[in-house]
Amino acid sequence: MNRSEIVFYLNGQRQVVSGPDVFLPLSSYLRYSLHLTGTKVVCSEGDCGACTVVLGWLDAENKLSYRMVDSCIQFVYQLDLCHVISIEGIGTENNLHPAQKAMVEHFGSQCGFCTPGFVMALVDLTEKQSTYNSVDVREKLTGNLCRCTGYEAIVKAALSLSDTKVQSIIQSYNQEQMTSEFRALRGDNVLIEADTGFAQKKFFKPSSLAEALNHKSQHPKVRLVAGATDVGVQANKRRSHDTEIMFIAHLHEMGSITVPKNPTEPQSAASGSQIPRIEIGAVANWTDIREAVRPLIPAFAEILDIFAAEQIRNAATIGGNIANGSPIGDSLPVLYALDATLTVQSAAGSRQVLMNNFFRGYKQMDLKQDEILTNVSIPVPRPGSILKLYKVSRRKDLDISTATLAIYLEMEDGKVSSSRIAAGGVGPTIQRLSKAEGILSGEKLTESLLRQAGKAAVGEIAPLTDVRGSREYRLQLIENLFHKFYFEEIRAREVA
Repeated sequence: MNRSEIVFYLNGQRQVVSGPDVFLPLSSYLRYSLHLTGTKVVCSEGDCGACTVVLGWLDAENKLSYRMVDSCIQFVYQLDLCHVISIEGIGTENNLHPAQKAMVEHFGSQCGFCTPGFVMALVDLTEKQSTYNSVDVREKLTGNLCRCTGYEAIVKAALSLSDTKVQSIIQSYNQEQMTSEFRALRGDNVLIEADTGFAQKKFFKPSSLAEALNHKSQHPKVRLVAGATDVGVQANKRRSHDTEIMFIAHLHEMGSITVPKNPTEPQSAASGSQIPRIEIGAVANWTDIREAVRPLIPAFAEILDIFAAEQIRNAATIGGNIANGSPIGDSLPVLYALDATLTVQSAAGSRQVLMNNFFRGYKQMDLKQDEILTNVSIPVPRPGSILKLYKVSRRKDLDISTATLAIYLEMEDGKVSSSRIAAGGVGPTIQRLSKAEGILSGEKLTESLLRQAGKAAVGEIAPLTDVRGSREYRLQLIENLFHKFYFEEIRAREVA
């Protein structure tokens, strides 16, 4: 069955949207179509968090799963079969939510423009945890920026809610009513065409992966959208003018994460045993990926800790990060270093592509017009191996990388038996540093050897100068990271 409208709930009230409003950012729909102006917009890039809302969508078990997102880079068409809770849905003038009361009592607001976003982040915190400390609070507020009150009062407001019984806002809404309707509509394709005033646009939401592949074969230039964390920014800044869009984030066939049962068993090529792998669907979001990889690839999880902020991680997908093709994509160096394999599918079948062979040039990929990236297979590092990842940016949290580096070394008898090293932000694509790898292979790791490898790496890269750093800075940075690796990983182990 086909539908020609988007169906979702907003603060428990059913919404049916068709026509040009479907292509609006959620924040614009709230403010200008519904006149719910509590949700504020500042950056329109997902950086400030003033527009934070709590969003519930059907998970693989047909239950509503709630997480906070930035509404400025969530389009209305992404909300089909979702429940949105905005600042207007958590309390009233005479019955404030405890998070609102705490902000008032601890003077957590000054100009007040960012306050709704902070409140919604704290609401999400109280829904997820009953006890938390200042570290938990600061991590939760990473995606929210304040420039006048400062964070101390806001953190105190949050801490005052710890160990107190806060009634669940989510459960105050009729979850069964919403999920029952969503389940009934889940099998529909959604097809909408509308004149937005700027262009005639088409939107398609497939009910299955098979429908998505069929649509891609018939519309090879259609823009695929999952989390929209990059597409949303480009659209808001008038740098993107997509007229054909297909939404795929809801396709659980390409959203699951499978972790090996016995990843620590000895791995031996001679014995014919296969290397354990983590299988990640292309539309899996970074919040779920971070938790899945932490026990098996902790270095990857540590990079994901500073991969944007929670609002972004809850929406952004691994497939989007790869298919975006950015040479500074934070996930790409580790996928290169661990020799990940991608699965791409079309209506005619599927094939596997090594991550190291996927990019052919700037924004050029081994992906045919009728194909969709559906899965990422990541080998678990071998026991005794060394994996170190670096991200250098102007600030620690919620920032674009200046340069990245991944070093993966397999060790045998105290020497490097195999090495894979990849750098980002140093050329038109992520780049393997083969000369540096060659210097390390077969050798015992020493300070002088790492310095030599760093100098060799500099000779392999050709970074540009931009607002995040000069060419000379990036060259010196990559060389220095090899030296840093020695002291953090090799010397530190010797001292211990």
